[in-house]
Amino acid sequence: MRILFVTPGCFDKGGISRYSRYQITALRELWGEASVRVFSLLGKTFDSFEQDFQVSWSAGGNRGVEKCRFSLRLAKEIFLWRPDVLHVAHVNLSCLGYGLSKLIGAKSILNTYGLEVWSGLSPDARFGLRRTQRVLSDCFFTAHYLEKRGFRPNNTTTVIWDCVDLKRFYPCKPSPAILEKYRIPGKESHFNVMTLGRLSRAAAHKGYERLLKVFSIVSSSYPKCRLIIAGKGDMRQELYGLAETLGLSENVIFTGMVQDDHLPDVYRAAHVFSLVSDRGHNRGEGIPLTPLEAMACGIPILVGNQDGSQEAVEDGENGFILDPFDFKAHAGVIERLINDKELYDRLAKGAVKRAQKEFSYRDFREKHRRLYSDLLNERQVYER
Repeated sequence: MRILFVTPGCFDKGGISRYSRYQITALRELWGEASVRVFSLLGKTFDSFEQDFQVSWSAGGNRGVEKCRFSLRLAKEIFLWRPDVLHVAHVNLSCLGYGLSKLIGAKSILNTYGLEVWSGLSPDARFGLRRTQRVLSDCFFTAHYLEKRGFRPNNTTTVIWDCVDLKRFYPCKPSPAILEKYRIPGKESHFNVMTLGRLSRAAAHKGYERLLKVFSIVSSSYPKCRLIIAGKGDMRQELYGLAETLGLSENVIFTGMVQDDHLPDVYRAAHVFSLVSDRGHNRGEGIPLTPLEAMACGIPILVGNQDGSQEAVEDGENGFILDPFDFKAHAGVIERLINDKELYDRLAKGAVKRAQKEFSYRDFREKHRRLYSDLLNERQVYER
């Protein structure tokens, strides 16, 4: 079987790129390196993944001329190589992918995630989404949204949750050298609340500003509590200013960008991980990877109740699902975890158990094997 995987990018450290990299790796393991070719619109930049990742071709950017080159080069590849399956990793490329797959009679798969489908689809994206043979979502929330809004008929969207590399992310003591590098205090002396991600205005729905306000409630009673904000982006200075305004400068640590191979130890430095997102136009999550990675390291997680994030949590078993705008409830949960060691230990064990049971790479790969096997045995393509 020949698979052509088409992605907007797989080099940056965002969630879509990480999901694509896991998919590409799984497909290469299942059907062989030579059977999977990868076309990426975006190329490597100075802040890409440190580890090398091979693609067949990259346009190197998303300007008009690069998009044109990408489309032409993709069309040439399809007609010369003639793949059996065209797997498109973003709805904005779905119309192009579907059209080219139809020309050669190839099967088609499309990834969907979250805010890109509920923030207003272009006509061509809407067309591609409706016509693509199989649509894959990283969470049930997005799958149900697609079907409820009529973008897909009921029960035609396959859900494959994101996965965690359990060989890298597991509980153990964090490296003292990593703690020192990112200026994170030890867990023996402080209670560390952590969030990690792109600190950009485009990702403000992840709740960084709200978390600072929640933390201001907690820190007034717990001076040994620290908030660790890991990542970088154009919102960093605003967040730093808000921390100063709230009188939290001494209790909030901005680590800057975290190197990928340091991530496990950074997560392990936390007592609790918080990503309590809200949903709206250009806002919201599918199932974000950072809480899953933290969970695999034995860290209880706090997520929001408005999007796919809630699927990471069995409430009260490995963390809590919260209203993103109920600051008192959010602060109250953190205070419970500070004060109730029995509860904390139970959630920490539950976090590891859930990560191993529901979010392993092995299961992720097996679900892709079944998806592709089912697709190849399918005779009719859904069209509307």
